[in-house]
Amino acid sequence: MAARGTRQAPKPKHVPLRTCIACRRSDAKRGLIRVVRDAEGRVAVDPGGRRNGRGAYLCHDPNCWAQALKRKALERALRIEAIHPDDRAALIAFASGLEGPAEHERAADPQEAS
Repeated sequence: MAARGTRQAPKPKHVPLRTCIACRRSDAKRGLIRVVRDAEGRVAVDPGGRRNGRGAYLCHDPNCWAQALKRKALERALRIEAIHPDDRAALIAFASGLEGPAEHERAADPQEAS
């Protein structure tokens, strides 16, 4: 038992880890993008990470998104036969708006911005 008057260091905050289904890289839950399948079988991006349904995680790298769609990794992870064509188009549009891994790392490093 600790003596009175001594302070213990605070416990480190638990950070949930998730794995990208394309490149298998582990990262914090908030560092990846969640894709969710709802009860009707529709697939959508879940930026808040709180929607109901089965989820899968992908990196911010457009190459991971292309690889997951090409190899049907999303279908396996979300346990569906096929992604609806409208949902697939929305996912491709979302992925095309992402910056590549090199740009993402440079944006996170303030020293290289100078």
